Formats: sequence, structure tokens, C-alpha cells
Amino acid sequence: MKPFKVLNSDRTAIRRLELRDREKLVELLCNKAVTRHMTFPEEILTEKGVSDLLETTIGLYESEKPLLSYAVTQDQNNEFIGVSGFTLLENEEVEIFCAFLPEYWGKGFATEVLKKLSDYILESGNCEAVVAPIARANKASTRAAEKAGFINLGLLQHPAYDDLVFMFKKTKSGQKDEHHP
Repeated sequence: MKPFKVLNSDRTAIRRLELRDREKLVELLCNKAVTRHMTFPEEILTEKGVSDLLETTIGLYESEKPLLSYAVTQDQNNEFIGVSGFTLLENEEVEIFCAFLPEYWGKGFATEVLKKLSDYILESGNCEAVVAPIARANKASTRAAEKAGFINLGLLQHPAYDDLVFMFKKTKSGQKDEHHP
């Protein structure tokens, strides 16, 4: 799946990251409250690590192997509020993620972005399902995934996490995967 330029929801724009996002992206990814449930290596969660990641992501948008990571901005003022994106998996599934600056938590942005991005992926891609692994302690993300139409398949092992995670899934048909409860 090729990277898109911009995807608009009711209150947000999901757009390609740009160099002007550096300061807010550093603020986001260097905040332990934001990253405590993420699986980034510690060296990425520094000002230099985030800056390098930003430049790599921008540089790879037009490559054969793009990093499908995007800025999320408030539509009315184009203010950076977080990130979202997805990874293509080998089994015709796509793994989705999002993270927001703390001042935007609890305002429905995660639900809105997860719904818009997952619907876009299912409608335009060759994938059958979108999955979202969520740490057990991340109750807010669990609620956002459910509100965005994902089904909780229960606790499963995920290679990026040390502990079991809730695996959420959304399919084109909205049905549960026959291989999971």
C-alpha cells in the first residue's frame, strides 16, 4: 500500500510528517506518559532519536518500503496533536497505531482517527483485517478501539511486547476471525 498525502476526518487531518513537526514530535515521543505502552527502543525516545526517525520517515515516503507513519493535526488550525499510522503484515492484515499529546487525551481523537484510518485501509487496500495490539494497562486505547469498531480478541502474545496484549481486530465484514474467540 502506498502512502497517502492526507486523509481528513471530522476534526482532524492525517497527513504526512514534515520537518516542521519536529518540535511537537519530540515533545510527544519523549513524554514517558505517552510512550509507557509503546515498544520503541530507548534510543529512539530521545531528541536525536526522534529527529532521526522523522527524517527517515519523510525520506522513505516515496520508496518501495515506506514507513507509513503520519502526523495528526486538528483540522481547524492545523495544530499537531499526535501521530498515527500502520504496518503491513504478512498475513493480509495491517497493524494500526496512534498516540496523542496528553492535552488531547479523552476528547475522542483516538477513536476518530482509528475509525477513519482503519476504514480507509479496509476500503483501499488488499488486506482483510486491521489489528491493534494494546497493552492491558492502556484502558483509554481499549475504549477507543472498541468505539472505532474493533473487536477484542482477548489476550494474545505479540512479538513486540514482553507481556500478553489485548488484540483488537476490525475486518471488512465486521466478523470475528474464525481462528480467535
